Amino acid sequence: MPVQKPYLKFHQWAKQYGDIVGLNAGIGNLVFIDTPALVHVLFDKRGAIFSNRPVTHILIKHVFSGPEEKIRRVLPAMAQVQFILGPAGIKRPLPLLESEAASLCRKFIDGGGGGSSSDYEQNLRHWALAVPLIATTGERLSDMPAGYADKLCHSQEELLSVLLPGAAPPVDIFPVLKHVPEILAGWKTKARYVRKLLCDGAKNYLVGAKKPYAQIEKNPASVGFDSRLPKIMKEQAAGLDKDKFTETELVYVGQAAVEAAVDTTLATFKNLMVAFAAFTEKLVKAQEDVDRVAGGEPLSGERIGKLVYLKACISEVLRWRPTTPQALPHVLTRDEHLGEYFFPKSTMFIANAWTIRRNEEEYDQPYHFIPEGFLDNPFGLRPSVAAADKNLENSGRRALYAFGSGRRQCPGEQFAFTSVLLAASKVVWAYDILIPSGGRFNVSVEMGFNYGTVTEPIHPEVIFKARSEKKRSGVLADAQRTQDIPRDLLGLNF
Repeated sequence: MPVQKPYLKFHQWAKQYGDIVGLNAGIGNLVFIDTPALVHVLFDKRGAIFSNRPVTHILIKHVFSGPEEKIRRVLPAMAQVQFILGPAGIKRPLPLLESEAASLCRKFIDGGGGGSSSDYEQNLRHWALAVPLIATTGERLSDMPAGYADKLCHSQEELLSVLLPGAAPPVDIFPVLKHVPEILAGWKTKARYVRKLLCDGAKNYLVGAKKPYAQIEKNPASVGFDSRLPKIMKEQAAGLDKDKFTETELVYVGQAAVEAAVDTTLATFKNLMVAFAAFTEKLVKAQEDVDRVAGGEPLSGERIGKLVYLKACISEVLRWRPTTPQALPHVLTRDEHLGEYFFPKSTMFIANAWTIRRNEEEYDQPYHFIPEGFLDNPFGLRPSVAAADKNLENSGRRALYAFGSGRRQCPGEQFAFTSVLLAASKVVWAYDILIPSGGRFNVSVEMGFNYGTVTEPIHPEVIFKARSEKKRSGVLADAQRTQDIPRDLLGLNF
């Protein structure tokens, strides 16, 4: 099993061995499932026994470093992110999303794209982080300590660096490795460093949440947005929550809500911009779609639902370069049978999103970026395949598999999609998106994209060139119109 881009090897195995591929990994078993039907049967219909997550030794004993039963209580508590990121919850932060999208678009006029990697990355980080932070703690990014966004991203990168396959010995597969002393196990030192980074950063969530909570207590009418942590604090103070979170657990809830929303949103936007720069004919169609709906000014949040082609482009980029191409593993909680197969308890299952969306019988040219497939049906299938299945809408097939499936479907899917759609609608309306002059630009998955947990371009920089002076003025006016939305909703202008 290769360390870099293992999903490409999983894809080869699927072609060689079929829809279910199993292997022994030390003391454990690992199974890859490669069709929508199997994902539906196992993760949706049998979700009660196929929905556990592996809790790794490195996370439990070295990164979070606490009693296992306490960690296991905190992990389900992270489901609180659904309040912010789920389909119903996404309506709450929509005005905030619009404000941050307008601000991002405004920064591109000042050279925030311009082929400059550091400026581009920093602007995108601030955009992706600002709304989840407000929605979780009630505090603006501008009110956080200096360098907060950069430190958070650094801690996330360091965390992933100890969790990626091959980064540390497979201690969960070969338990004897747990007992190697730290002087001979550099991964233990690295994990301790990551723990310190996460702890130092996580404290900001609770400190930040206490400020709007105090304002809610003092003058509830002044606050027009219900941020998650202050809301939990208010309910606990009123005795509405019998199973109270400790302050440490609240920190974990806040950390999960913010960080779960950032990575996928960032990667999806970068991948989309790279696709538009590489395939200019698709960008032109997206611009025509946005111009049709928007007219003479950038789109507001309430109108993005009318976009057709741009939504297809985002769905296609999540199929073409899925943010998590092999998704995250599910763990079986008991012995189970499926037809002729027997799976023992604790078997790990991975829905191979990369392979599922590259079935050449179901998708037209699945290795190419072709948004038009999602215009014919919401699944991006060949029209003949969609027409042949009269019960397609009720088959359990998902439009996207990059965000997981079943009970473990990522709660950030709708948030990430809406965030990218709103920001992209403003960017596409205002700019032509170009390859940097003399820049290194490769969109092959082998050479153009990284091999981390989240798939994104190695060189994401693109050039944003205003389509006209009128468009440029529209960007400035849109940013001016929306800049006070966060202060108004948080009661800072009350």
